[in-house]
Amino acid sequence: MVASRLRDLFGVPERKRKLPDPLDLLVATILSQNTNDINSHRAYTNLKGRYPDFMALADARPREVERLIKVGGIANKKSKTIVAVVADIKVKFPNFDRKRLRKENTNVLIDMLRELKGVGYKTASCVSLFALGDDDAFPVDIHVHRVLNRIGIAHEKTPDKTYLAVRDSVPKGKGYEIHLNLIKFGRKVCTAQRPRCFECVLFDDCEWNEKTLHAEKRALPADDKKVEFMLLEEV
Repeated sequence: MVASRLRDLFGVPERKRKLPDPLDLLVATILSQNTNDINSHRAYTNLKGRYPDFMALADARPREVERLIKVGGIANKKSKTIVAVVADIKVKFPNFDRKRLRKENTNVLIDMLRELKGVGYKTASCVSLFALGDDDAFPVDIHVHRVLNRIGIAHEKTPDKTYLAVRDSVPKGKGYEIHLNLIKFGRKVCTAQRPRCFECVLFDDCEWNEKTLHAEKRALPADDKKVEFMLLEEV
C-alpha cells in the first residue's frame, strides 16, 4: 500500500547506468554523515585527488586525511574511521570488488560488512544497494526511520533497529524504489518539523497520534490537495 501510493506520486526512480566502486561508495557514505551534499562532495573530491585508489588509505595518516576532509565536518572522527575501515577491509576482503561481493546473500553481506570497524547498517546497506545494484537491500536513514515509525510500520527508537525490524518484509527487488521514494516523502511531506499532514496520501492509514493536529493547521479543499503536492519540487 505505502509503496504503491508513493509510486503514484514519485514514479519509479531510475538507476544510473554506471555503478560506483564499492570502496568509493563506502568512503563517500562515511563522508556524508552529519553534513550536506555540497560539503560531503568537496571532502570526497579532496580525498580522491590525493588518494586515487582508496585502498591506499589503509596506510594513510589520519591527520592528513583529516586535513583533506575538513570541509565535510567531524573530520577528526571521520578520518580515523576511514583509515581504520580500509585497513580492516585489506585484511578481511582482499578482493573488495563488485564481482566478489555480489556472491553473498543480501543480509549475509550486510552483516559481514557490519563487522568492519566503523561500518553500520546504513553504510553497509548503501554499499549493497548503490554499488552492487542489489535491489533487495534497504538502507534506513533518518528520513526512512521517521516515516516508517510515524505511519506505524515500525515501532523502534533508532534507524538500526528499524532496519532490523523491516528488512525481511521489504518486497523483493523493490528496495531501491521504496528507499528513494520514502526519502523524498520524508523530505517533502513527512518532515521532522511541521509535517504536511494536510496533504499526506498516507493520512488515512497513518498511526501517528499527532497527524490530526498537524492536518488541522492547514486544511485544504480535497480537490486542491493533490495539486499542491504535485507542485512540490523534486528532490
